[in-house]
Amino acid sequence: MALQDGVVVGTQGIGARDFAIRREVHTGSWLGRRHHHRGLGTEMRAAVLHLAFTGLSARHAVSGAYADNTASLGVSRKLGYRDDGIEHHVVRAESAVLRRLRLTPEQWREHQQAPVKTAGLQECLPWFGLD
Repeated sequence: MALQDGVVVGTQGIGARDFAIRREVHTGSWLGRRHHHRGLGTEMRAAVLHLAFTGLSARHAVSGAYADNTASLGVSRKLGYRDDGIEHHVVRAESAVLRRLRLTPEQWREHQQAPVKTAGLQECLPWFGLD
């Protein structure tokens, strides 16, 4: 959950499958439309990317957005993601193109935003299959 002044403005998620081996995370987010264009979506994603790359030593972060979601694609580009192909989906009985995106630690460092701090991560590393 993403809060601003105690009010929920969106959500930001991070997940992985077989992280200890693959070292790849996926991110997903939602930000209320009235909170767009304030930098909040970028801050939300930057926070989980900091966790992934600095805290967990991920090799890749992947994400995706539908081709008409220019706000989400803009956040991804601002943070250094690059195109990683497309997928064809059906949304509300209509064809929709999902643009896949991929980011490496090096690309992220080139586009890194404001500093982020983590706390208490060491105790959680075993949950990720890390020591």
